[in-house]
Amino acid sequence: MLTSTSLQRMKISPILLAIVFLCTLFAAIFTHQLLWLLMVPILALILVGFVYPSFFYFLLFFTIPISTEWQITPSLGTDFPDEPLMWGISALIIMMIAAKKKVPISLLRQPIFLLLIAGLFWAVLCTLFSTHPLLSVKYVLAKLWYIIPFCGGVLLFVRSPSDYGKLAKCLLIPMGFVVLVILFRHSLSGFSFDRVNKINGPFFRNHVNYSALLVCCIPIVYGLMRWDIRLKKWWTLLLILFLVGLFFSYARGAWLALCVGLLVVLAIRKRIVHWFLLGCSLFVMIAGIWLVSRNNYLRFSPNYAETIYHAGLSDHLEATYTMKDLSAVERFYRWIAAIRMAADCPVTGFGPNTFYNNYRGYTVNAFTTYVSNNPEHSTVHNYFLMQLAEQGVMGLLLFFALFVTMILTAQQMYHRYNDTFYKHLVLIIGCILGMIGILICVSDLIETDKIGSMFYLCAGSLLHVALRMRKYESREIGK
Repeated sequence: MLTSTSLQRMKISPILLAIVFLCTLFAAIFTHQLLWLLMVPILALILVGFVYPSFFYFLLFFTIPISTEWQITPSLGTDFPDEPLMWGISALIIMMIAAKKKVPISLLRQPIFLLLIAGLFWAVLCTLFSTHPLLSVKYVLAKLWYIIPFCGGVLLFVRSPSDYGKLAKCLLIPMGFVVLVILFRHSLSGFSFDRVNKINGPFFRNHVNYSALLVCCIPIVYGLMRWDIRLKKWWTLLLILFLVGLFFSYARGAWLALCVGLLVVLAIRKRIVHWFLLGCSLFVMIAGIWLVSRNNYLRFSPNYAETIYHAGLSDHLEATYTMKDLSAVERFYRWIAAIRMAADCPVTGFGPNTFYNNYRGYTVNAFTTYVSNNPEHSTVHNYFLMQLAEQGVMGLLLFFALFVTMILTAQQMYHRYNDTFYKHLVLIIGCILGMIGILICVSDLIETDKIGSMFYLCAGSLLHVALRMRKYESREIGK
């Protein structure tokens, strides 16, 4: 039986490591492949991870900002090295749960956990009716290695406020390095707007992914400023760096997300987050109904010749509110297709991860743009609509219920918990969730390693705090 105690009793002989090093050295010399020399540090990392399982977990967060997309074959790619770490941590967590042979009953009573499981089962069911089953199976597997490490890992490896501090530092330190590198590259072009998508590699695909993770890191830095007083000046400098980086990312969605995150913090403190969510939902519903009725959405169809990508920030912002911005109009093109797909297959959708393979026949030519050939194989650019098109009405409702439940849980725990650290923790989580809510309205980021990790970490942290609060209240009742 594999347990953390038994793992810590393992002794690795230095002689064995020396023999392995010599073998890899000879292999590198004879094959002329220097990659063999990586075997020893990789083996050392694996051994440390087995002896101290939490090491891999903290290492995972360190790699998120610096991971890059790695295309293994023309049809198979991964995010390296964080995604392979997710695979390993998922396997480790499964083994640890199997060793205990039980799941805490109190976890089964948590709405967030039940909604996560329900959403996963619904995705499996939709896979059975998928138009491209193999793509849907890949989606379900990927969902597993996001949920298990980022939700389950918090419950197994995070024990105290200091552990949350370690997680935050593991994420923020490499992110600070990445922001410095990107700002330096950007400064060489005078921070020009037309270079903003070309300076983020290899860490980020584009300025949208970069700004999305960056804006979600800002409340975490602010939290460390309040909690880690000893290093407050350094966290203040990092906060300023992140704000500067966010400004020069020229990402409208991330700027709006920061404002909404602050509004969610205010709403949680005033106990009105449910009214805030209800107002946003009603606005979206009324706008959607108006656009669909009598084909009102056609009023916003663009002039093909005028809808272009602008090289200056001022022109870009002007094009946004005059509906002549290329990215905004292209989003309308995909959103219309998603809604028409959902109308055609409302129950199980077309199957997870199949939007790109099905949407062409559901588009409206009036919204065609210069990039509608979609060479990047990107999807809906709205995660809620993607759930609707790929997993039907139930898939959308399950995800929406999970998202709303997470924010409402943050509000509830903020006002019920007396511990200062955990009150601030759930407030930060609520702020991040508000930001993610805006980001996923204009991009499909939950399936990416940068934002998917943050979303499921928020879910796991809320579960952790809820279980901790339950134990605390049980002790108080016992007294």
